[in-house]
This record gives sequence, structure tokens and C-alpha cells, in this order.
Amino acid sequence: MKKMFVYGTLRVGMYNYEKYYGEHCSFRRNAYVKGLLYTIKGKDYPALTEGEHMILGEIHEVPDEVQDAVDLMEGFFGEGNIENEYDKTVSEIYDSDGNVIDRLPVYFYNMRNPRNRELLGNVILCGDYVAYLQQKVDNPEETGHN
Repeated sequence: MKKMFVYGTLRVGMYNYEKYYGEHCSFRRNAYVKGLLYTIKGKDYPALTEGEHMILGEIHEVPDEVQDAVDLMEGFFGEGNIENEYDKTVSEIYDSDGNVIDRLPVYFYNMRNPRNRELLGNVILCGDYVAYLQQKVDNPEETGHN
């Protein structure tokens, strides 16, 4: 079994959660990672980069083979691969009070790849991708980014 921190389409209720994690009762708890959350031009999933904002996500635990399939979906081809869409980095995970509760792998958008840098969109200021999507539905002209 592998534990992961997820912040986008792998969260409960999102389309990749249903596709990959749903049948495994994988959800463990809500948590946070430090970073900066962005939209990606032409995509319907977010990018997490290094930063100091608290980004809401979830801790999940799934069988190794499920996480291996998620690595492929995330465009993770191996540590340090310039072609990765996302790098998998072990990071400190926080509770809502800002206390470190774990160190887990997190998918960070690969900023070393120039194609990825060109696709980076607007900052998601609320730090919560699910809330951002809901806000887009409720107020399409005010999506909480710069």
C-alpha cells in the first residue's frame, strides 16, 4: 500500500478519484501542503508549484499497482525525468493547525520543462482546487485568481 497527498482531480468526488481511488476506500484525512496552486491553460486540472501558501488536499492510501497507474496518468516517468508533467516529491504534510503530521509523496508541476512553464495559468488564490471549481460554477466571472 502507498500513501499519497493529492490536491486536484484525485480528491474525493472528482473524476480521477472515481477512476483510480474510489473502489479502494482510499481516503484517510484532509490535510495541507505548502505550495502555490495554478490553473493550466487548456487543461481541467491544476498545477502545484513550490511556495508558502497552505494548499488543501487529502491523504489517500491505495495498493501499489493503483499508484503506479496514477503515476502514468500524472505523466511521472521517473525521478528527474525532464519529460515529467509532474515530479513526485516527498513533502511535509500539515494539519489545519499548521502542525507537520506526515511526509508523503506529492505531485509538483515540473517547472524544468519549458513546455510546462508556457502552459501555467492563473494562481488559484483560495488554495483549494475543488472550492475553485465550485466558485467557477457559482460565479463564472470571479474565479478567485489574478
